[in-house]
Parts: sequence; C-alpha cells; structure tokens
Amino acid sequence: MKYFFLFCVLFYSISFDAASQENERYFPGGIISLNNDTIKANILLEHITKMQNKVRFIDAGGKKKSFKPTMINGYFLETDGGKMVFESRNDITLSAFPSKKGHFYYRVNDDLYPLYYFVTTKMVNTGIESEMEEIKSYLLKINMRWHEFTAENYKDCVKLFSMNRSLVNDIENNAYQFEDFPEIVHRYCVSLSSEE
Repeated sequence: MKYFFLFCVLFYSISFDAASQENERYFPGGIISLNNDTIKANILLEHITKMQNKVRFIDAGGKKKSFKPTMINGYFLETDGGKMVFESRNDITLSAFPSKKGHFYYRVNDDLYPLYYFVTTKMVNTGIESEMEEIKSYLLKINMRWHEFTAENYKDCVKLFSMNRSLVNDIENNAYQFEDFPEIVHRYCVSLSSEE
C-alpha cells in the first residue's frame, strides 16, 4: 500500500510538471481565418516541423484546438525573440510529391521579396542504421518563380542578386554563412529601394 501511494504521488507530480511545462510553451498570438479576420489565441510553440503541418492553440474560451493549413490563412505568435508569422501556402513545391493540402511556412521578413523558412526531413544511412536528418531551406519568390536555398546551394543566390556587385563579392568571399541568408536578402532589397 505504501508503494502504491508513492507511485500515485510520483505519477501526479510528473503529470503536473509535464502539464505546467506544456502551458509555458503557449504564447499569445492569433489565428488568421480564411476571410482574414484575426482571432486571439494562445499558440503552442513546438518543433517547426510540427508547426508547419498543424497549429495547436487555446482559444479565448480556454479550449484546446488545432487547425491544418487548408482551414486557415495562417497564424502568428509573440515570443521573447519577436513575432513569428506562419502563412498557409500550397503554391510552393519542395519535393517530387508535394502536399496538395499545403503547409504553414514561417515568413522571415516583409521586404520587397518576402523570405520564408521551411524544414524538411530525409532518411540518411549512417552505416548499419538510418536516421532522420533535417534539411533547412529558405524560399524566395523573384520574377514569379520560387527559389529554394539550402546550406549546400545558398551561394547560388549570386545569380539572382547580380545587380548588387558589392553583395555578390561579399557572398563569394564568405562574408556570409547560410544562417545569414535573411540578412543577404534584406541587404539586396534595401539596395533596390535605394536605387529608386
């Protein structure tokens, strides 16, 4: 009986801790409906691959709900690092088998050419075993065409940004890394607006 009581105490304390940790991952934000109305909600911040497929949130009435990309235009949340905006899109193709239902894409900026961030996974052999590897991508739409840049090909952006010779030189001389891609795009957009 003593062990059963100890088990119950441990079980409830672990459950309570897990529930309180989950509540700490909800951030104020909103759901953007299909007719572009904004509905206040507390959005669950989880791994980006999960947030790309479904948004989980607590509505104003305190009920936990979730939406998939076809159900809303997007959502946003206010974190300590700033506002994160996810847009529902089905016009971006990243694989041979694109999702007809689309995904939520994290919008990184609001520049002349909007930049999006997306993470996919693939199976990689590591000898005897296999494991999932994340592939991080930045997506940019220029001249009515989507361009995908990863850690392997991000320097190919010099073809798109050739009008800014100084920026191209910095990219080719390794002044930027893949993680700096939002800064590269912002610098290019600022150079275009300053020419006007």
